[in-house]
Amino acid sequence: MHTDAVAAGGRGRPAGFLTLAGRPTGIGVLGWSFDALKVVIATPGGRVLAEHAHVVDKNELRIDTAAELLGTVAGQAGYHTTDLACVVLGVPAPYQRGVGAPARRDGFGFAPWLQTDPAAALAAATGIRALLENDANLGALGEYVFGAGRDRHSLIYVKLAEHSVGAGLVINGWLHRGVTGFAGEIAHLQIDDDGPLCACGGRGCLIHRIGPGLLDAAQHAYDQPLTYPRMLAMAADGDTGMARLLHDLGRSVGRPLADACTMLNPEVIVVDGAAGTAGRHIIAGIAEMIDRFAAPPAAAAVTVVPGEAQTDADILGAVALARHEIDLSEIVR
Repeated sequence: MHTDAVAAGGRGRPAGFLTLAGRPTGIGVLGWSFDALKVVIATPGGRVLAEHAHVVDKNELRIDTAAELLGTVAGQAGYHTTDLACVVLGVPAPYQRGVGAPARRDGFGFAPWLQTDPAAALAAATGIRALLENDANLGALGEYVFGAGRDRHSLIYVKLAEHSVGAGLVINGWLHRGVTGFAGEIAHLQIDDDGPLCACGGRGCLIHRIGPGLLDAAQHAYDQPLTYPRMLAMAADGDTGMARLLHDLGRSVGRPLADACTMLNPEVIVVDGAAGTAGRHIIAGIAEMIDRFAAPPAAAAVTVVPGEAQTDADILGAVALARHEIDLSEIVR
């Protein structure tokens, strides 16, 4: 027999569980970003058995496509889809169980099926239980259980991407989603009273200072087309301009995080490890703003660190969620 630690999803650290030795229980994970669907079969301990990245536009992903890809990757790991304990779909949008994602304004929408909770449809297409969760929330769980948040009391996880920024909150051992699933949407904090109208319905949101706007601000100084991954690589290689731009990105994100530190008093802020070594510039900018604007007791209590899970925080978070919501000790494969 073997023992795995059960993922945290409630207050404190739950006890371990036992399963019979042999083929491990498989968990299906669908990590959906703006331009790709990462399909993973993992064990309850977070070990990846098989994976595949499928290019797909955020408006074009279909439930049947996701189910078909899950079946293919499950086969590569030696499973049939119905052998899996469950499937977890991470979505790059606010998400409320039983409701779905909020409707967005024209040009900022997601697949229409996400605007009503598609958990039942995904379960029907795969033949197994389906769980959905916001991708930043999954990243927060991944770092809390498996990464830089281990043995921490409370954390804020900051997920940075080419198109936006989000956050996941773990407070006193509990994932905090908010009443409508909107908790952690720091991209839609207002930073400019007279700023442009945002897709969320507000105006002057942080998202207009980061993402594509950040790339536009840098592009005139470089001959080659810039992308967020290219920006990170250049900063890691010592490009002074890119390093400064990432520091400014950290300052932009750090200003509202400073207020969050005063409000929530977290122990640690974990910055998405996908930024790699270039993430140190972002971290420095965030830390600068927290030291300057957070209440001194809150600023003194929090540390800003890089994530340990790198590109797999949301995948590990999906495993943690499955471990919390399903009694895997009763599943024998």
